[in-house]
Amino acid sequence: MAPAPAPAPAGPTDRDCDELITHAVALGIDEEAARKAEPRTTEADHETVRRQLHEELMNGCRTLPREAFRCALAAPSLDVLAGCQRTPSSSTSNSSVAPGGIAAPAPRSP
Repeated sequence: MAPAPAPAPAGPTDRDCDELITHAVALGIDEEAARKAEPRTTEADHETVRRQLHEELMNGCRTLPREAFRCALAAPSLDVLAGCQRTPSSSTSNSSVAPGGIAAPAPRSP
C-alpha cells in the first residue's frame, strides 16, 4: 500500500511567499513610477528591493490564510493587496486590522 500523501501546508510555502513578495515589490515600484516621470527603475532595482524586504516579510507571509494569500497575489494595487489581509477585529466592530503579513511598504530607493 502506498503511503498517504503529505498534507498541504496550512499557509503559503516559501516559494509562494517569494512570488508574493516579488508581486508586492513590482506593484510598489510601478505605483511610484506612475507618480514620478523620471528616473525609471530597472529590473536590478526591483531585485534589490525584493532582497531587502525578503527576510522582513517572509515570516508574516507564511502565516497568511490561503484565501488572503490568493487575494494578495491577484491584487492590482498595493491598496488592494493590503485590503486582502484585513480581518474584522471583532464581531461588533466595522473596523479592520491588518495582521502581520505582507502589507507592502513603500519601495525603497535603490
